[in-house]
Amino acid sequence: MTNLSIKPSILEVQIKPNTNYTQSYIVKNNGTEAVTLNSSVDSWIPQGSNGNIVYLNSPPNLNISLSNSDLKLGQNFILNPNQSRQLVLKIQGNTSGDHYFTFFINQDTSAIGSSNSTQLIRLGSHLLISISDSEIPITKFKINNFKVNNPFIDSFFSTVKFSGQFVNQSDYYSKIDNSITISKNNNNINKLTLFPDNVLSHHTRNFRCLEDNLPIACQLQRPLWPGFYQAKINNQAVSFFIFPYSLLIFLSICVIITKVLIDINKRHKL
Repeated sequence: MTNLSIKPSILEVQIKPNTNYTQSYIVKNNGTEAVTLNSSVDSWIPQGSNGNIVYLNSPPNLNISLSNSDLKLGQNFILNPNQSRQLVLKIQGNTSGDHYFTFFINQDTSAIGSSNSTQLIRLGSHLLISISDSEIPITKFKINNFKVNNPFIDSFFSTVKFSGQFVNQSDYYSKIDNSITISKNNNNINKLTLFPDNVLSHHTRNFRCLEDNLPIACQLQRPLWPGFYQAKINNQAVSFFIFPYSLLIFLSICVIITKVLIDINKRHKL
């Protein structure tokens, strides 16, 4: 059974124009059979606002090659079981701006029968490359559609769910480095740290929250004290109201039932 791994699985690089950058990859065959592989590079662009991508089936607008003395991009090599191989990718950037592509390790289709074609392995490592004269390219974020998703918030049975988007208005990708501050009566009572997703150049990304180094939905857990609240990211704020709807409904039902029972009791006495 074929079982491959590649490290690193993602790479984020900032380089200056007309300079070379090299990155070493370790490809390992963790399976029980020898496998014939080759390498390739494919460019992609972001699609939608949830971090999806679509491949362009074209090479990047960069000069990319392998620095291995005995191996070129597209050339086959064999990995035996439990064997590793180092591949060194060389990148030369001339055009300023962002470049997104994936370094692929592909199983050679000619080395197996056509009946197993659906089991072919294609393992990739994403690369995000910013080419700029500045060591820290300037990025500009804008927040869109920041809102509370549930307008009727019950103190006992509702969670307060937040959603929104970061828009990158610059030519370079950057990570989200923000938090949602929750306040009540102008006093800060909670803070939700946003997950450090990359927002790509001139692209929009839905934000998520961070918990135990994993992305989760942004929300406040119940129970919550009644009152007016405000949630804020930078200079963007939304207000919401928490009220014990369920408690009032329960008390109202109890009052109605009690009144009905009293009325029935009075009629029986008559």
